[in-house]
Amino acid sequence: MPRFISHHEIYDAALDDELFTALPNMLAQVIGIPSAVFIWLHPGDYREITAGTQADANLDYNSFEGHDPWLAHGTPEKCGTGLFRLSNHVSAQEFERSEMYNDFIVKNGVDRYWCLAMMQSTRDGLVATAFHKGKRGGDFTDPEVETLGLHVQDLGRLHKIRRELHRASIQQVTAPDRSLLDDAPIFELDHEGRLVRMNGKAELLLDLHPLLVLDFERKLRSRGPMHGVLRQAIGRSTDAVKSEAGALDLPQMRATDGRIIPKLRLNLLPRTDGGRKVWVIATSEDEDGIRNLVAAPREKMRLTPRERDVLQGIIRGRRRDQLANDLDIAIPTVDLHSANLRRKLGARTIAEAVAIALQFGLM
Repeated sequence: MPRFISHHEIYDAALDDELFTALPNMLAQVIGIPSAVFIWLHPGDYREITAGTQADANLDYNSFEGHDPWLAHGTPEKCGTGLFRLSNHVSAQEFERSEMYNDFIVKNGVDRYWCLAMMQSTRDGLVATAFHKGKRGGDFTDPEVETLGLHVQDLGRLHKIRRELHRASIQQVTAPDRSLLDDAPIFELDHEGRLVRMNGKAELLLDLHPLLVLDFERKLRSRGPMHGVLRQAIGRSTDAVKSEAGALDLPQMRATDGRIIPKLRLNLLPRTDGGRKVWVIATSEDEDGIRNLVAAPREKMRLTPRERDVLQGIIRGRRRDQLANDLDIAIPTVDLHSANLRRKLGARTIAEAVAIALQFGLM
């Protein structure tokens, strides 16, 4: 009897190294095939996943990089296209002439011949999921492709979120006592978005981030146009029938105390222990971004005299050409000072820069 894999098991593998390691074999058992692997494709570095996402590089795969007919099809344009048979791209004769087939598969007695694959993208590179049959097993049938295709979206979300957690150096998010570790800001919400608990970094982020707030019902909200997007993401992650992992990006901006908050990604992971819940885990593009945010003291924002002149002119409603004339500088120089203002103040627009400057008394 084929083993059924729920989407909750797939999402749980984002947090559980043992479950993640077992997941390829679990997927293989669904249609009774001998092999399935996750392969991270970083530039110049193929990694076959055998023990979590940080397994040692597979030296055989490294040696075939760039000229193997299978690996040559691990390309970005296949991301989001679902499962594809390698036999549609590589003939059996071409494959049997390859170095990988003769010096790896045949030499090591590996039961891999027919291959079904999918490519998915993460912020740290591509990941391939490959399913294999032996030569006598025949190519993958339409029903087999359809069955495995049910997991494509869930696997894509799994890989993206797992990479985010590794970026934040989270080796084990849940401690034995089920408390939330403090490696990254983590909120636990119920299906209505109401706070169940949060760790220390999450509490600090809530105090610092201008867009995040708990309302009078203790529901996590985002100010401005992001509010509806966050509500929808929480709803999808706690749906009673088909909960889905998700992510929401927040731009770099000034904290309420003046320090810079880096670009953040809110990763939403469905949880089923004790009811419909979701974990919201904040990560950053910069591996040290969260750590630096917590450690950074309040920054002193210093504007140059010319930047202050440009800012004052903008407040008076002067146009770029008028400012250039007033200050006896070129229009591109006005634009440069405006860009520096936005960067220093952590603002996306010049209007937002003016508001921040007034808030912190920089005029």
